[in-house]
Amino acid sequence: MNLLQSLLYSRFAVALGLGISQAAPPWLGYRLADLGAALVASRTRSAIVRAICVNQWVVRGENLTLQAMRQIVREVLRTHARNLYIYFHTLNRPQEVLDRVTFSPEFQALFDRLLHEGGPAFIVTPHLSNFDLAGRALALRGLRFQVLSYPQPPGAYRWQNRLRRDSGIEITPISMSALQQARARLQQGGVVLTGIDRPLNETRYFPRFFGRPAPLPVFHVRLALQLNLPIIVVACIGIGEGRYSVVARPPVIMQPAKDLEQALIQNAEAVLREAEVLIRQVPHQWAMFYPVWPEVETALPF
Repeated sequence: MNLLQSLLYSRFAVALGLGISQAAPPWLGYRLADLGAALVASRTRSAIVRAICVNQWVVRGENLTLQAMRQIVREVLRTHARNLYIYFHTLNRPQEVLDRVTFSPEFQALFDRLLHEGGPAFIVTPHLSNFDLAGRALALRGLRFQVLSYPQPPGAYRWQNRLRRDSGIEITPISMSALQQARARLQQGGVVLTGIDRPLNETRYFPRFFGRPAPLPVFHVRLALQLNLPIIVVACIGIGEGRYSVVARPPVIMQPAKDLEQALIQNAEAVLREAEVLIRQVPHQWAMFYPVWPEVETALPF
């Protein structure tokens, strides 16, 4: 992680963004978000910008021009900055959160079942659009769930996790005890949610994602196989003017294989294919700022 990325993910940056966002009206908040995004985008050799280039290059078919890529980077950062502003701005405005976040018919049916009949439900999500705001909307509407988050988070992530807990979300950084807790929760008919598209520094599993092997987690597949549970891919998608929709794909039924490694890879790829459908709909809303395919960076034509 370079200096720019360290600063952006620092506790100071989160505190500053939170303070400005809560005080600034939308007309000013959007302008400040756009300015911040433009400043980050101008650092074309930064780790964040290069990660966006890698990820967008693969998702969009690996045939972008330099001019097109620069425009995409600006759009991705602008969208993310505005989403952060809205998330921070509405932290103490629960009704505004509910007004901004609606449910697709497919997700509404799932939500109603979970709220009134219970689970179990194992939900996974890519980092699309304003996913934190969507999580807060779920909690405000009465859904209780455990989130398996990135393990050993740095200072800024710990603060963000505290904000999530304050919203009524149970955040548990991934560990053996957190996984055991998730297993027990699912066995008792609860709901567990986790992300699936943040690359790992060390792994022996490389499921294919957008046609390329990627160092992505498979622990959710292992747990679903053990409990014989389907995995449901859910995402938040921006639908314009600071409004969002939570959408759901059909459940992915876990399939057995000859050995565990094959089962983990095959089922992880089936889950990732559902995430691909959602990301392809709104690639500029994919807020993944770590290179999912690190080997691609040296092959970029710019």
